[in-house]
Amino acid sequence: MLLPEQLAALADVGHELTSGATLAEGFQRAMRMLDERLGARRSALFIADETQRTLTIEAAYGTSAHDFRPRYGLGVAGRVAEVGRPIVVPGVRQEPMALSELADPAGWHKEHLSLISVPVSIRGRCAGALSVYFVSDRTAGFATRLNLLQVVASFIAQGLRGAPPAAAEDMDTEGTSPALPERGGDFSERGAFEYANLIGTSAAMRQVYEEIGQVARTTATALILGESGTGKELVAQAIHANSDRTRKPFVKINGAAFPEALFESELFGHERGAFTGAVSRKKGRLDLAQGGTLFLDEIGDLPLSTQVKLLRVLQFREFERLGGTETLRADVRLVAATNKNMEQAVAAGTFREDLYYRLNVFTITLPPLRDRRTDVPALVEYFLEKYSGEHRRKVRRVASGTLDVLCRYGWPGNVRELENAVERAVVACEGSVVEERHLPKTIRSVALASATPDRKLSLAEAVEQLERRMIEDALRESEGNLARAARALGATERILRYKVDKYKLASLRSRAPGPR
Repeated sequence: MLLPEQLAALADVGHELTSGATLAEGFQRAMRMLDERLGARRSALFIADETQRTLTIEAAYGTSAHDFRPRYGLGVAGRVAEVGRPIVVPGVRQEPMALSELADPAGWHKEHLSLISVPVSIRGRCAGALSVYFVSDRTAGFATRLNLLQVVASFIAQGLRGAPPAAAEDMDTEGTSPALPERGGDFSERGAFEYANLIGTSAAMRQVYEEIGQVARTTATALILGESGTGKELVAQAIHANSDRTRKPFVKINGAAFPEALFESELFGHERGAFTGAVSRKKGRLDLAQGGTLFLDEIGDLPLSTQVKLLRVLQFREFERLGGTETLRADVRLVAATNKNMEQAVAAGTFREDLYYRLNVFTITLPPLRDRRTDVPALVEYFLEKYSGEHRRKVRRVASGTLDVLCRYGWPGNVRELENAVERAVVACEGSVVEERHLPKTIRSVALASATPDRKLSLAEAVEQLERRMIEDALRESEGNLARAARALGATERILRYKVDKYKLASLRSRAPGPR
């Protein structure tokens, strides 16, 4: 609930937004008011074109459009504009997703800033995003600020309904800037490979995000290591999408998917008559990736003869098509990946040492899922939403006991195996809740064996476990509303509140607590 002084500030903000000659002018005055009252140090209004998948800056306060790299579906504002949901970033300096949309992230390290970005919606359609950077040491909580900014966004939406975006020449140069030019390129898949979809908040994944941010802003060759199914291609896509080559092609090729002769043809291309069946000139993946990024997956499986030719590309940035004599330039950034131990391969003589050192300029090692089990619930939620929509199912959540099974399982196939398990569960689920019986048999059997206790539970312990899980399910089903959960369980709200405190389940009712 907003305090009286915050309500007064909100009224003043609404007045300032509507009193300006243009939307940009009103925005400038309103954001200055938020800065004085709540420490809203910097602000930016992003306008989205969903059809063209573009994002431009309409107005700014305390910063300029040139300080951002607005891209639809990428970064915090781009993600909010795409999905229509707010995002809160407690510390901008520690969040790669927030840093990725800044033109000069180092310049934002001087202040401890938090970020709240909310959608600006018109008639149920997300038309953009309002991003506000607060001084982190202010006393107001994130929930209060979020509620306030959502109201401010509704004010802005009303202004957008009544007037077209201000022209660049109408904006002043002190606090606002003209919208950036449209960025070209194909953004149809780009959003699926942003930091937000490399899901996980574990320490291991935060290290990965930091490393992606470090290498993306350079031209260095990157080597991604990790077991099969950990998401190496997603990391490669994130590096490309957050680099200066983002408007150029992202081309991928798998070193284990082709026979040796055919692989070289796919990579370098060939001239007419280079071999039987070569009836015309063909461009290789290196040609197709010019100016962009080439992702070479399973590089540890390349034959030695191909490794020699790839080494030349990395050393001299040139190559020839098979059967050709023309030397071509390779303006390509190479990102490679493998699930093999490269040092062992070098020692065994199956991989060239000089090529390994050329590739090993910047290495990112992805952790297996068993080493970041705390990320399993978020991954399950993501895949549940994805496949519920894809298979036209109304599956809303996973039962608490089922989630426990998923968290205990070892996941030898990593995230890919988890994704397949969730998709299978969604297909098998007839109702709105995924239960243990909907999981693949291998997961159920392994989880059952690992969960067998050394001693039998007492009756009281078994009853407590069952009671806790029933309360957890009811709270999730009611979206944290205590009164509705109590009715669903056939209990009083007073008794349920006591049980919530007993089992320390307060976090499940923090989103929408029932009336007291």
